[in-house]
Amino acid sequence: MSIPQAVVAQDHLTPPSSFTDEPLTPPLTDKRPFDTALRVIELFRQIQAGRNPDQGTLVEFQLGQAGYDALESALEQDHVLSGYVKDKIRYDYDGDKGQLVVRMPTGVHEVFIDRVEDEIRSQLKAIRSGTGRKAQFAQKVQPARSTEIRFPTSASSSKSKYEPDASFWHDDTQYPGVIIEVSYSQNKKRLGRLAENYLIDSDANVRAVVGLDIVYGEKGSRKATLSIWRPRLFDTADGPELRTVQEVKDEAFRDDDGNPTNHPGLRLRLSDFAFEELARREMGDEDVEISISGIQLCKYLVAAERKVRRAQSLLSCSSAPEVKKRKRSETPPEEITSGDEARYVADEERAAKRTLSHDDDYIDS
Repeated sequence: MSIPQAVVAQDHLTPPSSFTDEPLTPPLTDKRPFDTALRVIELFRQIQAGRNPDQGTLVEFQLGQAGYDALESALEQDHVLSGYVKDKIRYDYDGDKGQLVVRMPTGVHEVFIDRVEDEIRSQLKAIRSGTGRKAQFAQKVQPARSTEIRFPTSASSSKSKYEPDASFWHDDTQYPGVIIEVSYSQNKKRLGRLAENYLIDSDANVRAVVGLDIVYGEKGSRKATLSIWRPRLFDTADGPELRTVQEVKDEAFRDDDGNPTNHPGLRLRLSDFAFEELARREMGDEDVEISISGIQLCKYLVAAERKVRRAQSLLSCSSAPEVKKRKRSETPPEEITSGDEARYVADEERAAKRTLSHDDDYIDS
C-alpha cells in the first residue's frame, strides 16, 4: 500500500501515548479476570436501570483477553442486556493494552455528532447527483454511525473492538475511511491514542480520524476545538514505518466565550472515504473537497446545547385524565425482582466460570 510521504519536521507526530487522566473508576487489577468482567456487567445494568448519572464520562477497566472473552460470553447469554448494550451503550477494548473503556455520552454529544454527520451526508448526496467517476464513487460511501470495528492486534491471541461516534464506509471496504469522535476536555488525551489505534491497526485503511473536543468545566470556558489525524509512511534506517500524524492540532472553532472563530473548519477529500488504492482506481484525479466551516460547526454545537437545555420545556400532549393506559402483556413478564437479579448474577457467574475453566490463571474460590 502506497502512503503519501511526509517530512517529520513539518508535522505533529503523535507519540506512543497512555491514559494519563485519573479514571472515574480506578483500574481493577484483580488476577481473576471474571471479577472485572462482573463489574463491567454491573455497570451496564446500572446504566440500563437509569442508576448511573455520569453522562459525559468514561469508565476504564483493566481487563485481559480472558476477562474480555468472559464479558462477551456473559452478554451473549443475556439477550435482554445484550440488546440494550448494543443499542444504548458504547464500549471500546484495546487488546494491546488490555483496557476496556465504557462511554457515557451526553445529549449534547449525540445531537452535535448527528448534525455533523448529516452535513457530510448532504454533501455526499450532492456529489452523487452529479456526473463522472466521483459521483459513482460517492454513491458507494455511506454513514454507519457507531458500527462496530474490530482489529487484530500485535499479539496474535488478542483482539480490539471500537464503536466510534460516527464513521463513513465505502461499500467495498473492510474498514471505514473516515471516523469522527467527540470528546470532552477531561477525555481529550485519549483521542490521540484512539486515533493511533484506528489508523495503525487498520494498516492505513482508515484515512482520517476527526476529533471534536468540547471544553466544559474549565473555568466556565465554552471553547471547542478540532483535530485531525492521518496515517503517513516515513523512511527510517530500519525501512518504511507507518506512523500517525496530527495534521490539525486542537485548533479552536469556538472561543472561551462561546463565539465562533475564523477557523476554516473541517476539511476532507472525497478520496478520504476509502483506502488510497481504491480511491485512485475508482476516481482517478476527480477528487473533490467536503468541508464544514468553523462557523457552521459552532452553530451545530450551539443548536445541540440549546436543544438539550430546552428539552424539559418543549411542548407535548397528554392523555385526558379519564383515559386509561394499557400496554400489552409480556410473556414471560419482564419484571425483575431482587431475587431474580441475584439468580441472574449467579447464572452469569457460573457461565463465565465455564468460559474461564481453561484459563490457567483462574482459580475458583
